[in-house]
Amino acid sequence: MQLTRGRPLRYDAKRMAFLFTMMHGANSVDCEISSSALDDLDGTKGTLPVQREAQFMRLRQMVERVASVTFERQGQLKGEPVRIFSKHIKAF
Repeated sequence: MQLTRGRPLRYDAKRMAFLFTMMHGANSVDCEISSSALDDLDGTKGTLPVQREAQFMRLRQMVERVASVTFERQGQLKGEPVRIFSKHIKAF
């Protein structure tokens, strides 16, 4: 079963990742995408932290597609978020 749209949460500057949720049936799945992966999707580098939410929203459909494919390929360890890195974008 593919993941479906959840909620955007926030940019976490410590982790350098944007946090969001997806849904797997009735269950919420925590997800995150690294800053570099967002920039790879956007074809940019060095996006400022205050611009990350707008960047995520602009790329949301692509990010969610990558999250769903990543989830299907590797599953989810209990309690661990689906993490998207540049390597996932390059392989996509």
